[in-house]
Amino acid sequence: MVPGAVAGPPMVSSAAVAAGSRVLVGFLVTFQNDPGGSFWPVYSGRTQLGRAAADGGPDIALPDASASSRHASIHADPATGQAFIEDDGSRNGTFLNEQRLSPGDRRQVRDNDRLRLGSTTFVVKLLVS
Repeated sequence: MVPGAVAGPPMVSSAAVAAGSRVLVGFLVTFQNDPGGSFWPVYSGRTQLGRAAADGGPDIALPDASASSRHASIHADPATGQAFIEDDGSRNGTFLNEQRLSPGDRRQVRDNDRLRLGSTTFVVKLLVS
């Protein structure tokens, strides 16, 4: 690779998806507490988001006291290129582009959507959309 070049996203093979392997489908990005940005990977299947906990907690642990311990989940399918956010019964709500989701409500997320959990706002970056 040429110095300074950035590698593109890995190609997703249909065999890997069929075999049930975890496939990277995107990232959640926030600039609230770090001007350089904080990034969390989102994989195929279910990725749970919530407040950081001593017992390991959710897949994406947020240092945010206003987030519930099991706040929301992202369900992603690289075979279809779709991802959905679902509120897992959070106390302070899950917001997609500033529209509140009802507990159990599942809505499709798209590249560059804004997702707010507690007081943390993310930009959704999908590799497949």
